[in-house]
Formats: sequence, C-alpha cells, structure tokens
Amino acid sequence: MKPFAQHKTVALMGRQLIVLLLMPMAVWPADGSETPSAPFPVRECYCPSHFGNAYEAMGPREMAAYLAEMKWMGFNRYGDWITTTDICNPYTSDATWDLAKEQLDRKKKAFLAAQNLGLGLNLIITPNHVYLDQLRPHYAATKSKKIFGQLVCPSHPEGRKIILANFERWFDDFSDSGLRFSAFTAAPYDYGGCDCEKCRPWIVTFARLVREIHEIARRRYPDIEPWFCSWWWTTEEHAQFNDWIAKEAPGWPKAMTMHIEYGQTCPKDVAVPEGCRKLAFFHIGYGDQRDMEVYGRCGAVIAPNRIQTTLRELRQRGFGGFQAYSEGVLDDCNKALLAGISSARFKDDNETLRAYAQRYFGATPEGADNWAKWLSQWGNRTKVPLPAAAKELESLSQGVKSTWRLEHWRIKVEMETLDRAIGVPKQWTPEKMDLADKYFAVQERLYREVYRLGPVRHVLNPRFMPPVWYDSWSKASKQMQKPADLLKEQ
Repeated sequence: MKPFAQHKTVALMGRQLIVLLLMPMAVWPADGSETPSAPFPVRECYCPSHFGNAYEAMGPREMAAYLAEMKWMGFNRYGDWITTTDICNPYTSDATWDLAKEQLDRKKKAFLAAQNLGLGLNLIITPNHVYLDQLRPHYAATKSKKIFGQLVCPSHPEGRKIILANFERWFDDFSDSGLRFSAFTAAPYDYGGCDCEKCRPWIVTFARLVREIHEIARRRYPDIEPWFCSWWWTTEEHAQFNDWIAKEAPGWPKAMTMHIEYGQTCPKDVAVPEGCRKLAFFHIGYGDQRDMEVYGRCGAVIAPNRIQTTLRELRQRGFGGFQAYSEGVLDDCNKALLAGISSARFKDDNETLRAYAQRYFGATPEGADNWAKWLSQWGNRTKVPLPAAAKELESLSQGVKSTWRLEHWRIKVEMETLDRAIGVPKQWTPEKMDLADKYFAVQERLYREVYRLGPVRHVLNPRFMPPVWYDSWSKASKQMQKPADLLKEQ
C-alpha cells in the first residue's frame, strides 16, 4: 500500500483549485486483531466554526485546502454548526458587513468546498438557540445547570414561531447556495433546553420540535435524514426519547451519535430506537489523558492509544462510524489517526504517523519510523522524557521546512518544559514569576502564529482551563501589584 494519496485535479471553484484525493483502500483480514477488516461507513468530522477557533479564522481558500488534507486522511463527511452565539441575525442586520454575515458566508463556502471534494454534508443544529436580537424576557427559556445560552422556550407560541422561521430561512439559504445536505444532527444541549413546566421532559419537547424542523428541511431537501447527538443525555432521557419515538414516530430517527464521555473509550450501553444506526460522538480535542491540554491550550494533542482502543470497541459493538468533534487544527494528528485507521487506509497508529511524517515533514522512510515513535509518546504529555525529547525533536527537524505543523510541536515541547519548571510553587519567587511570564508569551505565540487566531471566546479561551498553578500565580500577581499601586497613590 502506498503511503500517500495520488492527486488528480478535478474541479476549479472560482480561483481555488480543488483536488480530489484518490485513496488506495486496504482491506485487512478479520483475524481478531486491532485493525478493522473494512472501513467504517460513516467517518465524519464535525468542525464548528465558532468561538474564534481556526475554522472561523480561516479564509475560504485556506479552509478548502485543509479540507482536502482531511479528505486525504480518510474522512468522508463534513459537518458544521449553525452558530448564533454572540451575534445578531445576519438576515435582518443593516450593518455593511458584520461578524454574523462574515461567519455565515465562510460557513457556506466551507460546506461548498467540502461538497466539491466529494464529502457528504451534515448540518448540526441546537434548535432553541437563537440570535441575540431575537431574545425577549417573556418567552425566554427556563435555565438550569446544563441549560444555558441564548435560548427561547419552544412551548411559548412566539418563541416557537421564531425558531421555525429561523430554520425556514437557513434551509432556503443553504439550498439556494447549492449545498446538498444528506443529514442534519440535532443536539438538545450545549446550547439548548428549557426547564419550564410545559417543556418537561425536555427530551420529548426537543424531539417534537426537531420533527417540525425536519418537515421544514424536507421542502428543500426531500431525502435529508434526521440524526441526533446524545451529548449530555442521561440514561433516563434515552428511555424517554425511545418511548416517544415508538409511540409517535416509529422509524423516524436514522442515526444517533452516541456521546463518548471524557476518559472513556466507548459510549454508554443504551438502546436506540428501532432502525436507528449507532454512531459515536468522538471528542478528538485532547490526548490519551484528559487535562488542561484539551482544545490545544498547550500545543498539539495526540491520542494514539485512546483512538485505537475506541475504534476497536466501536467495531466490536457494531457501530457504523463516528462524528469526530474538532475545534481546530490543534488535533491535526488525531484527525490523521482517526480517519486513517477507521478508513482502513492505514492499519495502525505507527503506519499512520509514518505517513504523516513523510507527507508533512518530508521524512524519509527510515526517518518516518523515528518521527512516529516521537509523536506517539505525547499521548500522555506528563510522561514524555525531557529534555531528551526536545533534543530529539531538533535532530528530527534538521533540514525540515518550518511549517505550522512543525512549529506546533516545537511549542508543545517549550510549554511542557516551562510548565514542569514552574511546578506547583509554595512561594512565587521572581524566578518562578519570570517562568510564568515566558509560559504565557509562548502560549500567545501558539495562538497567534500557529493557530492564527484573534479573540478566542467561551470554552476555547485558554483561561477557561488553565495550568494547575494558575490560581496561586494570579493571587501572587495581585499581591505584588499592591505595593506599586500604593506608591502611585502617594
């Protein structure tokens, strides 16, 4: 099997050259080994362009080029979320060109680029999350611990009217833009929900609302399939959903993306409605171990053991594929591992990482072995031997053209080295404060020069899940500022 895809030019989209990647597909023997005997049919990457992440920041041509690489890796589907967070309605805005209009325009261009590459399209929806200028107190949703966001109550006639009108506008716009969706995936939470008396149980109210939305979608997409994402569902909610489906909509849901919780390698063993395919909702934004590196706060993430184990367990349990949840280029290696192995393009993590090193670092076949070993050790960053790993990286990267992928790993080593040097100080000495300042400077370089981001919002902001020493550093910093403030007052 050749380590690289062959390239064939097939289409021209504006001035952007679109390349289809003809992937040699290997079928491995079903001998009980870790390697699948055939590709998973559904290999979708869900790339929500929001919160200031890389997908939101990329220009259309840049995004098209990255989608081509995802195609090479082995994905066959692409999804994005209808984002309403922090923005007003782009369809009614009288601004010349605001964030909402730019964001929506880039989403449509990314979908079109994916479609031109031959990827199937999925639209992810959180039904009762609306634009900022659509919120009103009298039909606002009742919130609770896991119910938050820009939410309206779908049991209030005016709130429901706004929700359905939004979907009419969205599906009309996407259809008129030439996009061909084969499915939409509805999620009841994050963002979503209403805990008022009329909406309880929420999962049933949500299901009824999605059924109305499906009918709206079918006006422009007659064959579109309704899928559901079980992110944050309880076992009780699965049962409530299944009972309602059996009574009122048998055979209607076509797929359920089952939530794999942090630290787990398989979804909960719960039933889905008859005729509904089981897919996995697979978070690829962290390594083999979950810690502060989730969403790439301290550089590249890689999870060779977690990904291989999860794919093996999904196959054993009869899952038809997955929806990989990605928040940017931070998980580039995980994309390659997940798509490469699940598509049977590569048989394991070592072969995938060898091909990755040859493609992106220009490694020789011999050098690719060393790259694969070096990369895979970062599944658990705390166990990587330093400074030996830093020296090996410098040796491996000799003569390699500097790209964001290589700089990504250099910064990873730099941040890990600084984090360990800081430790958990009992006392913040000037030396420790200097190390912390260097850490934040390197992290800022990571976000600006590698991820190429602007303002990062919500859970993607690095302050959301900081290093273990952050709180004590913050207190020490404030205490050190007080004497200076007093001197200024005098």
